[in-house]
Amino acid sequence: MRKQFFTRLLPGVILIFLVLTILNSTLRAELWEEEDPVKQVLQAIREKKYDLAIEFCREQLARQPENYDFNFLLAQALAFSGKWDEASGVLKKLRDLYPANTDLLLFLARIESWKQSYQSAKDLYRQVLDIQPESVEAKLGLGDVAAWQGDYSRAIELYQETLNGDRELSLNDRAEILYRIGRTYLWSGNFRKAREYLSLAVKASPENGEYRRLLDKSVPGLRENFEVRFEQQVESFNDGRRDYLDSRLGFQFPVSSFGPLTVKAARTRRWGQNDYQVEVDFYPQLWPGAYAFINGSYSIEAVHFPRYGAQVEIYQTLLKSWEISAGLRRLGFTSTPVWVYLGSLGHYFSSFLGYFRWYYTPGGQGSDFSWTLNLRHYFSRYRYFYAGYGQGSRPFELVTTEDYLVNSARIYTAGLDWLCGQHFRLQLNFTHRKEPALKRNLLFLSLGYVW
Repeated sequence: MRKQFFTRLLPGVILIFLVLTILNSTLRAELWEEEDPVKQVLQAIREKKYDLAIEFCREQLARQPENYDFNFLLAQALAFSGKWDEASGVLKKLRDLYPANTDLLLFLARIESWKQSYQSAKDLYRQVLDIQPESVEAKLGLGDVAAWQGDYSRAIELYQETLNGDRELSLNDRAEILYRIGRTYLWSGNFRKAREYLSLAVKASPENGEYRRLLDKSVPGLRENFEVRFEQQVESFNDGRRDYLDSRLGFQFPVSSFGPLTVKAARTRRWGQNDYQVEVDFYPQLWPGAYAFINGSYSIEAVHFPRYGAQVEIYQTLLKSWEISAGLRRLGFTSTPVWVYLGSLGHYFSSFLGYFRWYYTPGGQGSDFSWTLNLRHYFSRYRYFYAGYGQGSRPFELVTTEDYLVNSARIYTAGLDWLCGQHFRLQLNFTHRKEPALKRNLLFLSLGYVW
């Protein structure tokens, strides 16, 4: 009985499904026809329903193959869905019909840029300028191509020419040019200029979230990518003792829009004894121009490392080219807990960052005060060399009990932090530390994969 029931029911279900499918297609077609079809395609593109937009454009073009609007919208939908070659093909056919249409040439140039066909893109932007010499879009496009090719000075020159040209710019156009100048300075590693122009862009268009986001991120060292890295440090001495060996494995990931968080596991071997530590670093954004460094660590055995550690330091940008910080650190060594008061003052000039850093550690041996003077030279946001000098009781970050017992030292340090290609990060540092009765050399190497 049940089998007969389903056998009789099945044809009815199939019929209802077919009727609903036909009605759905008919209703959708009627909706497209009742409303402006061009607006419907634009709405589909805005909602990122590119397949629907492509399908409808092709239906319309089957009836009117040379229609400009649907050809152009088809090219947009194809390009935004990543089908750049198909989009270029549509636009090139359309260009044969409308050779002086600058909107068409501008979009074709943009697609060529996405394909990294930069010479073709530049030729197309220049064609637009031959037709319309004051085209802001074409001038900005040439600047974008120069920036993407790494010719930052040329890109900034082109943007400045557009900003200071004879044509009166709208407030939005002016804000966009300021943003692109600031972005290019950021890519080139000139953080002072980047913040200067990004601040002007935000002031001109305060509702633009992208401008404000990039301004907040124009701080060196705040990397929001995922990264896994392995760190190794060897410390050698002039008194014949065996080298110290430190190893760390770290994983960094962005925490929503707050900032990057890094989890690290460390091991040190000194005097034939191993010790282990787990550590967490967090760089949350606080308010415009300000971020914090928060650190926490724990060691189970606490042979060399402190049993626990915690640090909070707040950084604030001042007058666009200055940065000041102040913080507090607590280290729970098994012998005695230690407080460290610390801070810094930095100044950005051109592609350089110079900063003074100080440490105040009451209760230790020797002077309580230490300081370092450092200079970085940025080649891009994620590529720089640095060198530094420091003196005092402990002019370095305290890591182990032995570091706290130092009562006087001078340090000389140099290194680099370099993003190789798009995914590989290299950090290298050499530090010579001179104490009254001891000299030590530290060689640090870190290899990371970024994505």
